[in-house]
Amino acid sequence: MEIEFEYTLKTPVTVGERTVEVLHFHRPKVRDFLRTDGHAADSIGADHALCSALTGEPEVIIQSIDVEDWAVIRIELRKAWFRFFGVKSEEKKDPNLQAEAEKPAENS
Repeated sequence: MEIEFEYTLKTPVTVGERTVEVLHFHRPKVRDFLRTDGHAADSIGADHALCSALTGEPEVIIQSIDVEDWAVIRIELRKAWFRFFGVKSEEKKDPNLQAEAEKPAENS
């Protein structure tokens, strides 16, 4: 599967005998977003399910991620949500279109 984003945890996660230091996120598919059904799109529960789906890591690993790492991961997940709903992220907006949108309307 195509890796879209890789994140090295500042605080590795150990569950049982397994330690995870790096999360590999694949390019999102609709099936990944189906895992978020039953959660509000902007909730931690939805991001938790999406993170598990995109990394292939079990939810118990995702639940154990340190809050400082989680904050960075959620930013990347927001980008995936924006693409899923067809919204361009702020950094990819065409500056010419933005300037045009901000011009005052001319009176006819």
